Amino acid sequence: MPRIYKLSRAGLRLLYKIRHHKGHGIHSPFVFNLITKVIEDKSSYPAYDDIKSLLGDSSSQRRFNKYSRLYYRLTDYFEVKQVLELGSGYGIDTLSVTAPSTNTSCTCIELSERKRAEAQKLYSLLDKNIVLYKNLKEVSLSEKQDCILIDLNSYNKLSDDIIKYISSLSYEKTFIIVKGIRTNKRHQMLWRDIIRIDSRTAVLDLFNVGIIFFDKRLYRWSYQISF
Repeated sequence: MPRIYKLSRAGLRLLYKIRHHKGHGIHSPFVFNLITKVIEDKSSYPAYDDIKSLLGDSSSQRRFNKYSRLYYRLTDYFEVKQVLELGSGYGIDTLSVTAPSTNTSCTCIELSERKRAEAQKLYSLLDKNIVLYKNLKEVSLSEKQDCILIDLNSYNKLSDDIIKYISSLSYEKTFIIVKGIRTNKRHQMLWRDIIRIDSRTAVLDLFNVGIIFFDKRLYRWSYQISF
């Protein structure tokens, strides 16, 4: 990677650390509360230990990182019941989004056969309504989704049709989490495509993760948040 690119990323990270830290400069009560009560929450929840115990070995536990913990807090805060996950990977983030409630249903798509097999082993340890598919063509969803989690590192085959499909499953209480938005230039372009959805309102850009909301009470505005 060219040194100038490293420096630009470092500078961008510093900018994110400076802007809106602890909610400074945020005039939206919704976004302010989300930053102070959820995004910057450093509490150690019992669910974190429960997830780590399921993961077992230390290498798997390391994958349960600050982003996985953030997904737990978001789905807990918004009392999520229906989740669509594109790019489930090894299933660790699935544990995070389903941990807050036994009533949460999660529809998962993972393209990699190897990762799918590992995720299925993990899901078998749980008494949860988690269904894993190998591609989106197998899925038939009619219900609106409370949360849509997209990991671009595991699922970057987003077309206009898929983005329209995601939009059709969204309603006022839906939020979309997109992971890996700055992993490379292609991911950045996919992220830009997603935030062009007409019905979206507020966007939170956490540098490597983006969160999109559809609540009509919110302004169509983008916030750069330190995380």
